[in-house]
Amino acid sequence: TALTVVLIGIRLDIESVILDNGFVALAAATLATALGAAAAALVLSVPGAERSATQRWAPVGIAAGWGLLLLVSLASGGSIAERLLALPVHLLCVIEIVAMALIPGWILFSMLRSAEPLMQKWSGGLAVLAAVALAAAGTQFLCPVDDSAHQFVGHFAPVGGFSIGGTWIGQHLLRKQPNEV
Repeated sequence: TALTVVLIGIRLDIESVILDNGFVALAAATLATALGAAAAALVLSVPGAERSATQRWAPVGIAAGWGLLLLVSLASGGSIAERLLALPVHLLCVIEIVAMALIPGWILFSMLRSAEPLMQKWSGGLAVLAAVALAAAGTQFLCPVDDSAHQFVGHFAPVGGFSIGGTWIGQHLLRKQPNEV
């Protein structure tokens, strides 16, 4: 992800935004979501670990904290609904998130498939959450739009949507096939 960001080109104002507490907090929350989800997906492939509800829900809670951070920032700028409705959708951010999530997601799914997790839906959803949150963290260093409405719609919401879809992917890709040894 970092290599992709460097290859595409880090945003021009990075020297000033890296000093902004809001930018740093948002990047930290996004990265914490990715790391927490990856760790949880891997731990869930360990026999017996799948019994821990905390293990499954902790990354979801971290992601909720990321979303709450954005909502608080949104609320401080006026009507949340008006700001969200007035925002043009930037599909480039969603495309960047998807593209940068492919390799980490493939690697994580390969590892999980070898481990044969018992909770395929959870493992798949958390693996996708890890990959797309990591990509969203990278996208923050590419995207010049720091508006919290844009971050919520263009970065956070796609991560949530893809993660929910990851439960379906996990159910189908992480299940051991009858003809496999």
